[in-house]
Amino acid sequence: MLNRIRHFASTLAGEGAKSLTSTLTAAVLLAAPLAGVAQNTPHRLQPNEHALNLPGATTIEAPPAGFDALTASDEELAYHGFPPRPNQNTEPKAYATWAKAMQHSLKRIVPKLEQTAIFHGPAKQAKAANAASLANDLSLANQPSNTSYSYNWSGYVDFSGATSYGSRSYYFVVNDLTVPVAEQAFGACTNGWDYGSAWNGIDGWGSPDVLQAGIEFDAYCALGGAVRSTYYSAWYEWYPYSEVRIGGFPIVPGDDLFVEVWHTSATQGYAYLVNYNNNQSVVVGFTAPAGTRLVGNSAEWVVERPSVGGSLTNLTNYIMDPFWDAYAYTAGYAVFYDIDEATPVDMMDNYGKVISYPEYLGLETFVMHDTGSAW
Repeated sequence: MLNRIRHFASTLAGEGAKSLTSTLTAAVLLAAPLAGVAQNTPHRLQPNEHALNLPGATTIEAPPAGFDALTASDEELAYHGFPPRPNQNTEPKAYATWAKAMQHSLKRIVPKLEQTAIFHGPAKQAKAANAASLANDLSLANQPSNTSYSYNWSGYVDFSGATSYGSRSYYFVVNDLTVPVAEQAFGACTNGWDYGSAWNGIDGWGSPDVLQAGIEFDAYCALGGAVRSTYYSAWYEWYPYSEVRIGGFPIVPGDDLFVEVWHTSATQGYAYLVNYNNNQSVVVGFTAPAGTRLVGNSAEWVVERPSVGGSLTNLTNYIMDPFWDAYAYTAGYAVFYDIDEATPVDMMDNYGKVISYPEYLGLETFVMHDTGSAW
């Protein structure tokens, strides 16, 4: 199935990626940098760790030639910027996912970061979808009885039961995903940008912060469809900060990515991404916004329509987006979670119509679907 999705993505990308003129590009910038934002005090840098171009953000040098992440100790992995390793004995499939990503981490890039005015963030929970819209859409007719609804999230959410940072908090969350094709809704041309993001993260369902990383896929249309463009980027965010794009780590529709986020304290987080298609990897460390502390109560795998200018955006028509090998651990590797125990979440527009939803395919695998209507 994934090969068919990648082929479909590559075909559409060739047809739809038209360029804007430099004048128009300047007029429709996706987001402006934010200045003067406060942050927690950065942690003490180790010798191979270097500050990046935004306050509180760091990266770690590539390991020396011959370094083998699969045989390295946990301490050596952490020092060289690799993400936490699942237990090979108790969770062999999760370990295999991690090991594959480490073996494809052949070139670690030094990123150029861009703070944006795009905000992801906690789930905007809703009571229920419009019953008529569910009845009229055959793909939604058999939604699980435990489905929850949100105006900005769709995907799966697990709950640890943590009420404050500690032993029950989620420690790290992982998945692989495919970069989808960005389009506007069928028959629509909004004279602006539609936005979509796919990510995994910790917190945000019943807690005020989110530690997260993933990809954005945005679509522009103007002049009745005569001018179209798309934009793709990897990013990380610790809400209530805004999204930070990870420059120098290119992605295109059809790419397969590994994404892992974790933390070493309630105010220090990390994101590690691998692009299997070009064997590039990137690691970014970042501090929580001032006054923000991780709770670790929820772990999630999400397709989202973010907010710009204080309002939810139109959702990019992404057609479908597979997530697989989705799992999470609590502190000390105490408890392993996958989406078999998770709560499915459907995204609604302001009128109660479902516009994005997950289809469960197995313990750690699902496909996100766009209904083709983004508002």
